Parts: sequence; structure tokens; C-alpha cells
Amino acid sequence: MEENTIIHGFKLLKKDEVAEVASTAYTFEHVKSGARLFFLKNDDDNKVFSISFRTPPVDDTGVAHIVEHSTLCGSRKYPLKEPFVELVKGSLNTFLNAMTYPDKTMYPVASRNDKDFQNLMDVYLDAVFYPNMRTNPQVLMQEGWHYEIEKPEEPLRYSGVVYNEMKGALSSPDDLLESRIMHSLYPDTTYGHESGGDPEAIPDLTQEKFIAFHQKYYHPSNSYIYLYGDMDIEEKLAYLDGEYLSHFDRIPVPSKIDRQQEFGSLKRETVPYPVSADEGTEEKTFLTLNWTTGESLDPKTMMGLEILEHALLRTPAAPLRKALVDAKLGKDVDSIFENDMLQPFFSIIINNSEADRLDKFYHLAMTKLQQLAENGIDRELLEASINLMEFRLREADFGSAPKGLIYGIRIMKSWLYGGDPETYLRYEDLLQQMKEGLTSRYFESLIEEYFLANPHRSLLAMVPDTELAARREQEQAEKLAKKKASLSKEEIEKIIASTRALKERQQSPETEEALKTIPVLKLSDIRKKSYPLPLDVREFDGTKVLFSDVNTNGIAYLNLYFDVSSVAEEELPYLYLLSEFIGMVDT
Repeated sequence: MEENTIIHGFKLLKKDEVAEVASTAYTFEHVKSGARLFFLKNDDDNKVFSISFRTPPVDDTGVAHIVEHSTLCGSRKYPLKEPFVELVKGSLNTFLNAMTYPDKTMYPVASRNDKDFQNLMDVYLDAVFYPNMRTNPQVLMQEGWHYEIEKPEEPLRYSGVVYNEMKGALSSPDDLLESRIMHSLYPDTTYGHESGGDPEAIPDLTQEKFIAFHQKYYHPSNSYIYLYGDMDIEEKLAYLDGEYLSHFDRIPVPSKIDRQQEFGSLKRETVPYPVSADEGTEEKTFLTLNWTTGESLDPKTMMGLEILEHALLRTPAAPLRKALVDAKLGKDVDSIFENDMLQPFFSIIINNSEADRLDKFYHLAMTKLQQLAENGIDRELLEASINLMEFRLREADFGSAPKGLIYGIRIMKSWLYGGDPETYLRYEDLLQQMKEGLTSRYFESLIEEYFLANPHRSLLAMVPDTELAARREQEQAEKLAKKKASLSKEEIEKIIASTRALKERQQSPETEEALKTIPVLKLSDIRKKSYPLPLDVREFDGTKVLFSDVNTNGIAYLNLYFDVSSVAEEELPYLYLLSEFIGMVDT
């Protein structure tokens, strides 16, 4: 496959080896529709597909989040209420989900079975391009919000999946804090809006705005298609072109992410959050100092700041953390370095504090950062943080999540903003530059540039308010009572009827005809042999050793097992303690 050749409507723009992920990277563009496609070819049989769209919200209605839920409520080929509930019953998927971020929506799937992988791809593609949500108003009612009333004498209520979900999420102080930090740093851009949806704003979303959002952003010209693993790419390109992309013409999609204009000076804010009256408010305040830090298109700075966060704030010996803990400003110190967005941000957080400690916190943090920049950061601390970063990158252990899925999320840090998709898959050169930074003032210069001399910062206190929840409930009850009073008897009957109809739809079983559209694996599609486990039994100095010869990216793993049958049952908890301690002391 040569660069600039056209295969099934796709032009190959670039072909490159990415040694760090043992893959050949192919960057394509679909000529007719403008869809972008990135393929990582390797011998991993856990194949991944995702289609993503740049979806910058312009308000707090949560439209991006509601559309993400709603596209999965039936489509042209699969006219069920919830195709994925049925699909999962006959699938061997290793991942199946959808995610809304502050500026993008992703639809990833993964499977080790070829037929299953193809089925999952088709259900997802039909869902995003031809969803039933565009013609069935009950989808927005169910997934977003609706007025609910069952008898004329009852009060009017709001309900809906995302409405209820976000009501729960934004009553959690940790979720709310990140939302408020972003609002304080990005008041004029998409990042200042709550992409998940603010329950107070969700009912402002109309059916027209809902459909318009899908029509505007869910077009191949605004899409990012990702394929990973051991597959016949020509077959996949032919399928994507023939079944979907060739039916669309390239159009301009105004989805560009605007940059927040830099503040001239520190911005201060105090915002309330709800706590119950019996909880009390003493030492329940969150204090945060926040900066925007460069752009995600600069991977060297991003890695440098990630190492800096760990060295300064993430270990018991971290000097900035220690200074803040010793000052007894609160019960704990936390941090966020969020770089899954065009303009990343860095936050230092004090939990369980008081609002009158805000100035002391700010001056102490800035003074300590100044000292670290002037006197230098302990090289052993930095080296440990670089080693941890290197180990994580090489190990690429993402728990139950397929590797290809995490790589697919990682590439969006550059690809979504016009950079090369493989930028964040490469790390060898960056690690080398970090190690060289130990012999220069590289890390100190990051503190100077992004924290000390950076005017784009906010100082935020999020304070507990025992009356806030009740006040909001009261305001909402009054608003709904006013709305109900403005309705005629016929309009109230109409809402009762639509509430009943929605519940009937939700409770009614899928039709046999609709169920038959869902692709189900047959026994003949499933591999009969188990996957081989590379284990070789060897003897070493009279000890039995199980040896696995697999590619581990330069990391040697050794597990030692000891027979503890002689340890008394009541002493077993001490073994857990011992195993924890051994990892925390010098060897």
C-alpha cells in the first residue's frame, strides 16, 4: 500500500512505523465524504473500532451527552428501542460503550471474533448516521428530559435518563468541582459549558435543537474513524465506503474549538455546593488554584507537566504537597492535570478546608513554586517520576480495557485539533528529552513559564451551603407550578397521555420482526480452540520456574510465590500489611 494511492474511495495520506506500539500506522482520508481514518496494523487479535465526532457544546443543556445516549436507541437497519441490550446477548465483545467529553463524542467497540467485530461496527455506524431519534420524539423524552404527570391533580415533574444522571453527578462535590474549575478558566469557550448537562439547563433543550445538533456534527466530514489490530484493512475500507461513506458528500462542518483568550491577571471566585443540613459546613470547603497550561499539540510540555505533577504533588515526599500538608490548610492535597483537551489545565486542590484560608493557600503555593524554581527540584524525585512514567508507557497495562481502545482515546489528544494521530503513541524521544532535562533547568523552567509567569489562572473556593439544595428544589417547584398553571386542561391531558405512552413504549417487548434484525453469532462463528498460554516449565537452582516468552516492551517481570500454609489464620492480615510495606521501603 503506497502513499497517495486510492483504495475503495480512501486516499492513503501517510504510512509510518510506530515502534512504541509495535504497529504500522496508516492515515487515510475518504475522498467523497471527507471522513478521516487512522489504522494501526499489528498482530493483536483484540480488534478495536471507533467513530468519533468533534461536538463542542455552546450551552449547558447537555445536548452532546443526550445525543450520545439517543443515537443508540434504534436506527434504520436496527429498529429496536435498545439494539445494544439485544446485541450484547449474542456478542463476544471485549468493549462496548460510548463516551461524551467536553469537546468530542466517541463510540468505541472491541472484539477478538471477526464476525462479531463486523456486527458491532455495523450497528454503531448505522446508529450514528441513521438514528431513529431524528423522527421519534419519545427518544429525547426518554434519554434527555420530559414533563411527567400521571393525574391532573398531581404536580408537574421533570424526568429523563440524562436529567436524572446529571442530577446525581453534579450533587457529588468532586464532579462539581472539576466543572466549576473549567468554568472559571474558560468562561468564553466551549470548555466553560457543562458537556454532560446541567439539570437546571437540560429542560431548555428543544426537539429542534436536539435534531439540529445531530445534523450539524454527525456527518462523515466531522468524523474520526479508528481501526486497530489484525484485520484485512482493504475489506474494511470497501465496507465503510460501500455501506456508509459513499452516500455522503464532503461539507464544511463548523466544529473548530476556539481558544480562550488569556486573562490579564488572577481571577477569584467563590461558588456554593449543596450539603445536607445535618452534615454541617465546618471544614467542608474546597480550595483550588488553577492554570491553563499550553496546548495539547505540544506533547513534550504535556509529558513534562505530567512528570512535574507527580514529583511535586503525588507522593508522600512531594515538596509542594508536603508544604501544603504541613501548613494544615485542610485534610488532604489533591491535583488535576487534564490534557485531553486543546487547552489543558493544571489544578492544586485542598480538601476539607475553610474559605478564609484561600489567601494563605495561594501565597504559600506560589512561594513554594518560586523556591522550587530558584533552588531546583530534587533530582531523585524527578528521576523516580520519569521512571514511573516510562514504566507505565512501556507496560501499557490498562486492566480489563483493550490496549487498542486506550491508544484510540490517546490519539484524539492531537488528531482532534489537526495534529498527527500518532503523536501521543510515540514516547521514546520524549522520554530521552525528559532524562536530559534532569541535567538542565528544564523542569524549573516549566514552573516559571506555566505557573509563576502565567497570568491565566483562577483561585476558587467551593463552599458548602446547607440551604442550596432546598432553595433549588423550591425554585424548580415554583417554576413547574407556574408552568402547570399556564396550561389548559387539554394540554395537561396531553402531557398525561404522553407520559403514559412513553411508559408503555418502555415496558413493551421488542417485536419479533425487530429482534430478527440484530446480528447474532452462530456456533460456527466461534473459535473452537482455547487461546494458547505461552508457559514453559523450567528448573532453576532446584526451583520450578514457569517461563513466558512474550513481548514485554523491555520490562522483565518476576513473580515469587511462597507457601504460607504454616501461618496461623489470625495472623493472615499481617501478611497483607507486609506485602504493602515491602513495596514502600528501600531495598
